[in-house]
Amino acid sequence: MELFARGVCAPECPVVLDNGDILVVEMRRDRGAVTRVDAKTRELHTITLTGGFPNGLLRDAQGKLWVGEAYEHALIRYDAEGNEEARITSCGDELFRWPNDHVIGRDGAIYMTDSGAWEHDLLDPVNMTLRPGWTDYPFDGRVYRIDRATLDVTRIDNGIRFANGIAFDRHDRLYVAETIGGNIYRYDVFGANPRRELFGNVWDGTVPDGFIGPDGMKFGADGRLYCAVMGAGHIAVFDEDGTVAERIQTMGKAPTNIAFTEDGQHKMFVTEITNEAIEVHEVLCDGLPIHRDASTTEALTSIPPQRASSPSPVATNSIGTTPSRVGNP
Repeated sequence: MELFARGVCAPECPVVLDNGDILVVEMRRDRGAVTRVDAKTRELHTITLTGGFPNGLLRDAQGKLWVGEAYEHALIRYDAEGNEEARITSCGDELFRWPNDHVIGRDGAIYMTDSGAWEHDLLDPVNMTLRPGWTDYPFDGRVYRIDRATLDVTRIDNGIRFANGIAFDRHDRLYVAETIGGNIYRYDVFGANPRRELFGNVWDGTVPDGFIGPDGMKFGADGRLYCAVMGAGHIAVFDEDGTVAERIQTMGKAPTNIAFTEDGQHKMFVTEITNEAIEVHEVLCDGLPIHRDASTTEALTSIPPQRASSPSPVATNSIGTTPSRVGNP
């Protein structure tokens, strides 16, 4: 393993671009940005400032950037230059609390976790540390489906203790991480009844104290699930039967998410908070190719949609032409 970049403020949700550059969100409240890391120079370029606490990021086939913003309690869509085009803040009358990770399904829709906590209730606004008594907080983590064309929102599940990472396997089953307790859940969202079922757990029987557990995750082309275990300093690798087959150590103790190459390089990029870094690991496979648009016309019809709040197109910051800082390791 090696460091790809440093000086990235609480990085999350890496996205590998075709030219090798890496997109990330920087979660730290005094930063709050979508950032591009140049693969050749390792310089950090600001694409846009999001308003406070960006937690999730994906880039679709049209180049649109979708950001889960915990401080703004919104899923925000930007164009490639960082101009805000739309934001979604609710599912019907149910307000978003902590939009987190999201992924595109084979139907072209976005599937998103909402961690189910109000960020200002859970975190100290200055130090970004957990407030005393967080263990008694009434988490109500949710899983949503968002139609990218109409912005209609459907709730698939709720009652998860800090819903976090999310990924599709090669059979188009959806997986969701529950940070508190360590469970990974699975949903057959394209089946008749997308009920939650337990897939596995990142711990070997004993759950540690503290806010430690599964965070972002992706599937490898080998069919295994690679899950960053925040606070434990490793990537838990699940076999298809839900058992942890391997633990890949990270340089820092707080890995948040991962992204694979898909072009034969067999590299895995890991965002990590402790060292404010992006790590790169040589692995045995590329990533399972992720959906960036609809691969079929099939839509999820088992749950009636609820309309989200109306989008409000707003122009925001455009991409900088000079690097904001250098992220050389």
